[in-house]
Amino acid sequence: MFLYHTLQPVVRCLIRIYHRARVEGMDRVPAEGPLILVGNHLSLLDPFYIGAFFPRKIRFMAKKESFRHPVARWFLNHFRAFPVDRGKADLKSLKTAIGVLRNGEVLGMFPEGGRRENAPMRELKQGAAYLALKTGAPILPVYIEGTDRSLPRNAVWIRPHRIRIVVGECIRPGAEKTGRQSEEQISEEILRVWRRMAAEGREEGRQRG
Repeated sequence: MFLYHTLQPVVRCLIRIYHRARVEGMDRVPAEGPLILVGNHLSLLDPFYIGAFFPRKIRFMAKKESFRHPVARWFLNHFRAFPVDRGKADLKSLKTAIGVLRNGEVLGMFPEGGRRENAPMRELKQGAAYLALKTGAPILPVYIEGTDRSLPRNAVWIRPHRIRIVVGECIRPGAEKTGRQSEEQISEEILRVWRRMAAEGREEGRQRG
């Protein structure tokens, strides 16, 4: 935790300077209580850049492959991330995620199931929706753009492309709703929010141009 709170303002400052980062909607983040942060996924930078500006500590679910590299594993373990096996129903990670939420913490997820540079925001895994219905925790959509240009797949250097991070309104699952249909409805709402924020960014870009 000491390292997290020490590095966060440093990384935040560097991102603002190097990427001319624009961040919107952080005032929408609930100050306390369980929360499921769901972000679109373009680059390895996404969890670090979102976490740099987020006002609460996030416990991210990270693909198990990320823990194979010793340096990455050290950082992930230090920041209390935990692995998930994307190739099967990972009951251990599911129990860990439920525990995070029942402890009143923020759970970070990328429900697209991996980086989607070429076909983003098309389809979601149902894990976030399931956890929301299971625990009653609200879902907070976060949209990020520009990281795929800053650090494309297989790149070795972070480029100074502009970054935009937008926090949406919380999606609160109805207590009476359960089942696959409800999960799909929540997932569709997440996609709608992301797409709207992406469209707003494109419109603002055209107006500036």
